Amino acid sequence: MTSALELRQVSKIYGSGASEVHALSQVDLSVERNELVAVMGPSGSGKSTLLTIAGSLEDATSGQVLVDGTDLSTVSRSDRAKMRRRSIGYVFQDFNLLPGLKAIENVSLPLELDGVSSKPAQVAALEAMEELDVANRKDRYPDELSGGERQRVAIARAIVGGRGLLLADEPTGALDSVNGEAVMRL
Repeated sequence: MTSALELRQVSKIYGSGASEVHALSQVDLSVERNELVAVMGPSGSGKSTLLTIAGSLEDATSGQVLVDGTDLSTVSRSDRAKMRRRSIGYVFQDFNLLPGLKAIENVSLPLELDGVSSKPAQVAALEAMEELDVANRKDRYPDELSGGERQRVAIARAIVGGRGLLLADEPTGALDSVNGEAVMRL
């Protein structure tokens, strides 16, 4: 069976010459389906870079990244965007909610971009929001939500549609301990 995510000798270098920074150096990682993996390390150690490369948001300087057995270097930019909408959920440290959309619209957007009509997409979005106890905030804009509510809406957006790979960059950072535990169980 194919791994959900595989990194083979992945390196990432920013800058050049004297200002060159090696964010990742020949990283190997394999994540199986239904496996929970925590990447831990001090600030600046490359954790966020690893996640953005694994989620196809950024290219590695060298090495291979495979999602469901597909080498991302062989996939066009538009097909990578489709893959992210269908297969990869990503929770960013800073939420990345669209300010002009209500919470439910932020959550349903990946489904609608993938061709699901508005009504079924919003039903699925509401179900994901209920799992995270933010369904009652569905008609609020991001700036009307607390940090913890924004985080849970962002997580709902990442899980809606049953994606096979969920990448989360400090997913419980803005949550209290009760909500943090609930998110980790989910």
